[in-house]
Amino acid sequence: MSGPPPFRPEDFDERCETCHAPAGQLCHAWCSSGYTAEDARADAERQAARRDAEHSRP
Repeated sequence: MSGPPPFRPEDFDERCETCHAPAGQLCHAWCSSGYTAEDARADAERQAARRDAEHSRP
């Protein structure tokens, strides 16, 4: 994924149509259309880097 996904698991109130993950849950790793743990990890890393950059500014 090149950029942050336009959604988060909690944005959904229906199951994933591809892997049938329950609403509000991460999709299975093999799912090509949903929000996976890899996406969540990348989001967390981006947020941490953004926080670090903001805190390091004078």
